[in-house]
Amino acid sequence: MALINTMEEIVDNKIAELMEQSDCCKCEQCHEDIKCLALNALPAKYVSTTKGELFSKLSNAMIKQHSIDVNIACLNAIEFVKTHPKHN
Repeated sequence: MALINTMEEIVDNKIAELMEQSDCCKCEQCHEDIKCLALNALPAKYVSTTKGELFSKLSNAMIKQHSIDVNIACLNAIEFVKTHPKHN
């Protein structure tokens, strides 16, 4: 198994949820820009085994502060890209 940043999947899911509620552009370019900004604002959570991936997801889901940090990073990234899109 290759190295996996479990934070990437968590952020991807949260962005999809939050973008549906936002009036921001939902194109692939904006989605990727939002994802990059959010991931750069959060600590990476790398695992190298399936067991480690499952454990990381379970422990991350249980920590309230972690959830708040992900929400804030994603919302900040959405707002930034919304006001500074790379396209017209």
